[in-house]
Amino acid sequence: MTPANSHTRIPIGLAAVAAVLGYALIWTCFRPTVFSGTKSDFSCFYRAGRMAVAGDGSQIYDLQAERSYDQRLGTSFIDGHGRRFSLPFVFPPYVLVLLAPLACLPYRMAELVWFTANAGMLLALPFALPSAFSRSHQTIAAGLIAPLCFLPAVLALMQGQPTILLLLLFATACTSLLRGPQARAGVVLAFTTLKPQLVLPMLLALLIWRRWRALAAFAAACAALLAISVAVVGWHATWSYPTAVVAFNHLAGSLGGEHPESMPSLRGCLYVLLQNRLSRAALALITIALSVALLFALALLLRRAANPSPTSYSLVIVVTLLVSYHAYLHDDTLLLLPILIMAERILRTRCTLNHIALATIVAALYLLPLLPSSLSATALQMCAMLVAFAVLLAFELRNETTHPPLIDDEQFYRVPALGR
Repeated sequence: MTPANSHTRIPIGLAAVAAVLGYALIWTCFRPTVFSGTKSDFSCFYRAGRMAVAGDGSQIYDLQAERSYDQRLGTSFIDGHGRRFSLPFVFPPYVLVLLAPLACLPYRMAELVWFTANAGMLLALPFALPSAFSRSHQTIAAGLIAPLCFLPAVLALMQGQPTILLLLLFATACTSLLRGPQARAGVVLAFTTLKPQLVLPMLLALLIWRRWRALAAFAAACAALLAISVAVVGWHATWSYPTAVVAFNHLAGSLGGEHPESMPSLRGCLYVLLQNRLSRAALALITIALSVALLFALALLLRRAANPSPTSYSLVIVVTLLVSYHAYLHDDTLLLLPILIMAERILRTRCTLNHIALATIVAALYLLPLLPSSLSATALQMCAMLVAFAVLLAFELRNETTHPPLIDDEQFYRVPALGR
């Protein structure tokens, strides 16, 4: 290794140390302040794991059984108004394979283990991204720090949400689609079905890109996950999962149900603007119609691109968050993927007006959640930024298809030679 290369690696080490110290500070200082006297979302995952360990996995979607377990374990959720209720578990049964080992630990220890695992996944993010295959150590260092400063990622970390795991899975799938093998991308995407509403646009993209091996691997992996679900909780509980999701959509927010007014998506935006003017059914119909229209526009853009690229993949992620029927601010953690991908592309190519606009949107995505405001106002602002981000990515994709870059993606994201 040359001295020059050893110097370029210094920022990575410093960034890693800074990130680790930052996550330790979140655990020891910020998190106890935010959740003093209440429970995080992790409580419902822990309870589900305890139910599986105790042999009651078949009741994981039974709200009455969940309340009974919460009373015994002390894992009932307490909101800001002091109301106590049980957070419903609305994830596929195969997730219990991950949760059961955590549930064997005391609650506080299980929280710490899960927090540490999520922090580790955020540290691994820049090495899972295609940017890890470039020679730019500075961008890898930036990728280590970027999640620590992004409020949605910090919220996901403190809440114990599995969104960070999803982020790493989507990053790994992106790398597989760009460099192969395709089948691995399909298998990885199958695990993102722990939040199925976030994988549907990606399946549409695979269909348009004609990635048949990826789709076949996705279907096979999903079949395996279904078998695991049946083995863990039985047929009845497995087939009741969709029913549990529908019931959750109709559960009052004060009882642990949805809060669409705080969703930074098309659904949340329309709910805030039209909830007092339209019926719930009409609002749902408009939301679905606009989401379908946006997916149709995405399909047209992807058809022009023909093959997946970092830009097209980034666009799919942003549109996914826009059309998701259930997505909160912590789900915007997935934006780190297009943010980091596009940041490196901007830094390594000629600066354009579109690049300046993209950098401005990224800055806004970082700053807006930090401004003192209501949840609904923040959701509206974030939704507007997502729309602008999607439009700018669409322009970037159009420019790529019209004027292909001098360096193709395979060269742009090449693996650096060892020993240089």
